[in-house]
Amino acid sequence: MWRTVNALATTARDRSAALTPAVIGAALVIVAGWLLLAVVPGALDQERAFVAAAACPVAQASTECRHTVTATVTSAAADHKHRSTYYWLGFGHVQDEPVALPGRLKTGPLRSAAPGRAAAVAPRRVKMDGRTPVFAAVHPGTALHLTYWRGEIRYVDFQGLRQYTVADPRGGYRLPFAAALVLLSVGGACLRAAYCSVRRAESSAHERWRLTVPLASVLLISCFAFGTPWVTGGVPTALLLTAVGAVPVLAGAAWLTHRHHRRTTDTIKVTPLVPLGEECFPGTILGEVPYSHEGFGHLLAAPGYLAATPDPAGRFARRPVPRTLTAVRVRPPYWTDPGPRPAPGAQVVECRDGATPVYVVTEPRYTAWVLGALKRPAESPQRAGATARLL
Repeated sequence: MWRTVNALATTARDRSAALTPAVIGAALVIVAGWLLLAVVPGALDQERAFVAAAACPVAQASTECRHTVTATVTSAAADHKHRSTYYWLGFGHVQDEPVALPGRLKTGPLRSAAPGRAAAVAPRRVKMDGRTPVFAAVHPGTALHLTYWRGEIRYVDFQGLRQYTVADPRGGYRLPFAAALVLLSVGGACLRAAYCSVRRAESSAHERWRLTVPLASVLLISCFAFGTPWVTGGVPTALLLTAVGAVPVLAGAAWLTHRHHRRTTDTIKVTPLVPLGEECFPGTILGEVPYSHEGFGHLLAAPGYLAATPDPAGRFARRPVPRTLTAVRVRPPYWTDPGPRPAPGAQVVECRDGATPVYVVTEPRYTAWVLGALKRPAESPQRAGATARLL
């Protein structure tokens, strides 16, 4: 029963290993697509409309043209919050232009007022984009010019100096575009990880470089992609620069992967050692075989004999392995190995019982005894004494 539960748990873990990055990657790509297809085009349209907008005619004011009024500064405050500073200009009296703004202007300085009531004044405060040049040059009582477009103050002019507010629509596409590029990079990496996990028939390799190389590549590409919209003048240029920057990163990752594939192997060289007598030590046998039992956390090794037992002294409930069990190699644990995750630093003796894979997990100092116990008497090397243990 335990073997059936273990097999189901292993299958579920394999599916989860592929499903989790696939779901995350798909979600990131969908969000990136929404940013690229909806948010970024809208921001670009607003920027183009603002740049193309002309000053409002004297006889007519509209939200689609730039309307400039004169205002008096009542306050200039720097608000410090969470290691950030926000610069606010407060306005009092606003001198109206020859024609008042229409009532549909969202935050216009003057609106059509009811008979007997004064016209509405400009917003009390406006957040500036930085400290210079206008914010640092004005003080309460200073007269300056406010320019409205589509109901919001877009920039402030003072004695030939111009400073934009945080409502400046120019470059508004950059942040969502940069976020979309980062999400595409990370989402693509997640989808590739899911695809590789599905394709692998064998356990995925464990070496550290298999994790660090992809992570470093994604990090470098994401950082580079996030910065390209801020140093370029448009979407096509940013995309081209991102692609150009990704090429050497991907080429370097491919070269490192190829180099490690040729140079490294996860097989650990261990010389078999046959103990003179019975030796009991921590270890487990995992696999779809009758001598693999849950709770049997010790191994008993002797010349030509290996058994699993729950007794730390190895005196009872021994489950010996058959002569058909053959050691293939020694390697570190894989995350796809059956059973619970072994302790850090453990080693796995990968075996075969006919066509059935079997895994003997133990500490590195006992691996040689496992190999020696699995040797046939005729194949065993000269036996070493108990004092020759691997420590």
